[in-house]
Amino acid sequence: MAHEEEQAFEIEALQSIFEGDEFKSISEKEFAIKLLPFPGGEEENHVGVSLHVTYTDAYPDEPPEWELEDVQGLNDEKLELLKDRIKETIEASLGMAMIYPVSEACQDFLKENNQKELSMHEQMMLRHAAPEDEEEEEEDGEDEEEEEPEWKGLTEKTLCPESERITAESFAAWKAKFDAEMIETGVLKRDEVKSRSGKLIFMQGQEGAESKKEENGYPAGGKSDVLVYDAALFGEDDADLDDIEDD
Repeated sequence: MAHEEEQAFEIEALQSIFEGDEFKSISEKEFAIKLLPFPGGEEENHVGVSLHVTYTDAYPDEPPEWELEDVQGLNDEKLELLKDRIKETIEASLGMAMIYPVSEACQDFLKENNQKELSMHEQMMLRHAAPEDEEEEEEDGEDEEEEEPEWKGLTEKTLCPESERITAESFAAWKAKFDAEMIETGVLKRDEVKSRSGKLIFMQGQEGAESKKEENGYPAGGKSDVLVYDAALFGEDDADLDDIEDD
């Protein structure tokens, strides 16, 4: 097939693929294809280019002439990367129709770099925030390194068999045995504490007061020194008071 015929077939195929204003025919050998990452509007397009192609007489056995126009959202560095990808695709496609593969390579690159172009102010703020983020990451890393020894050993420690673990019942049995041994050796004593009623406390206090008076030479039992026992204060009946007097 002659080169001109191959070129005509390819242009016809491209016109059926790229509809509307996506394909712009300039001449029989020259055209432009508008490329976006999402031409169907699935997502917002922040970048885009127009691929301007001119067939040479020997195309597709030799590369076509091409250039990128109407570049949007790509800085110089990314634009050079896109050009390199186009060159690689052309070299890999020599001898066959290659404009559609080149267009696909461009579109894939645009999807990968579909980012909103930042203003000068936004770029400055981003550069200013970057060192702070790095410092926070370093501090977090240091904290993790310091905390690691505290829990690392716990996760690596092998637990004893469940049959050998202490339970509430086994501890109570051991405690009873231990207390018995301590009492037997005289280390531990368990004296019974007798509770005293309010009346008993009062009577013992009275007896102590009388004894002190006698020791100091005062007559015991004087009327001025008589204390009246109020059974109600101790939650007892008056009948209990009679028992005290009888005693």
